Amino acid sequence: MRVVAGRWRGRRLLPPPGDAIRPTADRVKEALFSILGARVTGALFVDLCCGTGALGIEALSRGASRAIFVDEARTSLSLAGANLERCGAAPGTWVLERSDALAWLDRWRPEAEPPWVLVADPPYRTALARHIMERLGDHGHLAGCRALVVEQGSGETAPLPPDPPWQLRRYGQATLAVWLPTEA
Repeated sequence: MRVVAGRWRGRRLLPPPGDAIRPTADRVKEALFSILGARVTGALFVDLCCGTGALGIEALSRGASRAIFVDEARTSLSLAGANLERCGAAPGTWVLERSDALAWLDRWRPEAEPPWVLVADPPYRTALARHIMERLGDHGHLAGCRALVVEQGSGETAPLPPDPPWQLRRYGQATLAVWLPTEA
């Protein structure tokens, strides 16, 4: 695992112990940030179900102003924190929050923090990806949103909610459900 681009390009990240965390493959990470492009620059980046923190770290490396790393597992947050320190991320540019993803989404008020990008990488073979997409659409609080992305296993893609309109992009074993507002 490594940072693909930006100021920390090539920096190796600490891998997860065992197989409890499935990091996003470098190829999928490259595709994801190619899709996001300049939308990341200057934005708050939410790494929901952060695991190792690799996606939020990539965003900070590419110019995100801040990142919030959310996971319910202490081990994931500890690993994300160690990887942030390994990269030399400045204090105040990141926050670790221990929470269930859906409960966190219920509490979060993004309209107070525009512009923002949210990327979720929940465990495969669960209904969490579908619930995250539904929750994002149900809230209707997409003001300031530059992009929403939810990673899923390619063999288990959840039905896409009609509003906002999502697109699917497949990369081997991973599928990205993507919503890009036209005004961003």
